[in-house]
Amino acid sequence: MQKLLSLIVVLCLSVSYSFGQKAKLQTAINFYKVPYQQYDKAKEAIDEAVNHEQTKGMAKTWYYKGLIYSALYSSEKYGSLCNNCLVEANDAFKKAMEIEPNNEWAGEIQLNQMQLMSQVFNKGVGQFKEGKYAEALVDFEIAQAISPNDTATILNSAYAAERAGNKAKAKQYYEKLVSMNYQDDKSYAALSNLYREEGNTDKALEVLRQGRTAMPESVNLMLAEINILLSTGKSQEATTALDAAIQKDPKNPSLYMALGSTFDNMANPKGADDKDKAKPAQYNDYMSRAEEAYKKGLEIQPDNYEINYNLGAMYFNQGADMANAANQLTNNAEFEKAKVKYEDKFKAAAPYLERSLEANPRKTEDDQSLYQGTLLSLKQLYVRLNETEKYNRIKNLLEQK
Repeated sequence: MQKLLSLIVVLCLSVSYSFGQKAKLQTAINFYKVPYQQYDKAKEAIDEAVNHEQTKGMAKTWYYKGLIYSALYSSEKYGSLCNNCLVEANDAFKKAMEIEPNNEWAGEIQLNQMQLMSQVFNKGVGQFKEGKYAEALVDFEIAQAISPNDTATILNSAYAAERAGNKAKAKQYYEKLVSMNYQDDKSYAALSNLYREEGNTDKALEVLRQGRTAMPESVNLMLAEINILLSTGKSQEATTALDAAIQKDPKNPSLYMALGSTFDNMANPKGADDKDKAKPAQYNDYMSRAEEAYKKGLEIQPDNYEINYNLGAMYFNQGADMANAANQLTNNAEFEKAKVKYEDKFKAAAPYLERSLEANPRKTEDDQSLYQGTLLSLKQLYVRLNETEKYNRIKNLLEQK
């Protein structure tokens, strides 16, 4: 009889202990729900429940932990009770689904996870708009922890990191997008630019070419590649890339300007000291290609002041070279023939330089610099052509600066 009583007592204690631990879960639920909403006490109870053998294996326990931690995040009063409330909430929801994939709260869990992600993502967007890029990055990274493969979140993480000056993380997230074959040429261009800033032009080109393989129609990636080729002196490759870009975007005057200036520079190479080098064997071909490109650009946009200047300057420089060569002639008849030719080049330059002068908006420092350069070219031009009235007009404009 005494043994039987002892067994009954032990059983009662065991049941009572088990009930006590499940009661912690119920306590957490009660404090979480209306009318109490005492999230501090709910957190205390649920933290015990998720760590006890009797309740940590229940999907219900983790489901309510997710709800309680979500509520903590949104609460001004209790929000400080956890550092990564949303991450813990999401982990709890995932744990509930791992324990019991077809649990009765599965639909609600999915909805709650989406809400968590949206909540922190929107907070990050707000921080970003306010210029708080480091803070925005923290929020976007939390959103990534909740939804690791959400491309919008990864992209915004990259943007925020770049603006915050955290180039290592910016590269990390752009590279993640590239590895996911994310179809966004801006991501490839941004990643390429980060490598270029590091001085790694080979890697910068590799990224752009990877992007062009993924998005062969992207003119932006073509232009980014062309800029690198031009800046690194790979002119022949640049002309090939420009021809391809023109095929994609034949109405873009900037492409014709870039192609023209590339051939112009190839025809008139300069050394590291900025002094003229010997003309290449393909000089005439390069100059012809440059002239053709400039003129095509002006067919599209006749008042493009930069193309007008480049074409006018090209004719002016040709005329100057021809004049210098003519001055070496000792035969007067030959000199007069040469003079007619170089003066024709100067005359050809004049309307383009004049049009550039008229169309230049002079809004930026570069515009102002080009405007002054155009005035100086016209001043020299009209001296050579002995056009006194036009020379005086340009001289007066120069004196007004």
